[in-house]
Amino acid sequence: MTIFIGGAWPYANGSLHLGHLASLLPGDILARYYRLKGEKVLYVSGSDCHGTPIALRAKEENVEAKEIADNYHREFKDSFEKLGFTYDLYTRTDDSFHHQKVKEFGCIINVVKKKL
Repeated sequence: MTIFIGGAWPYANGSLHLGHLASLLPGDILARYYRLKGEKVLYVSGSDCHGTPIALRAKEENVEAKEIADNYHREFKDSFEKLGFTYDLYTRTDDSFHHQKVKEFGCIINVVKKKL
């Protein structure tokens, strides 16, 4: 059996804090547990690089929103690696791979809805 664990996607508009880690740590613990039991695990998360929080931060700092998202995504990814998180994929919402997978998932949902 393959177990999917999807972690929360923190906004890339400021540094990580204890609240982020408290919400993300249980997923990592579960992923480790199931892997130790010999299960196949797909543990994913990423940075939410869209939205008002990023736009507001960019306006405060007088820079482009992409610059804010890039900086904090990089910081998040580095922090999770240093903390030993075991993500199989840590990506971002403005990545083309993410866009492709979201579209594919939407198509699957539409097919299922039609069959219901």
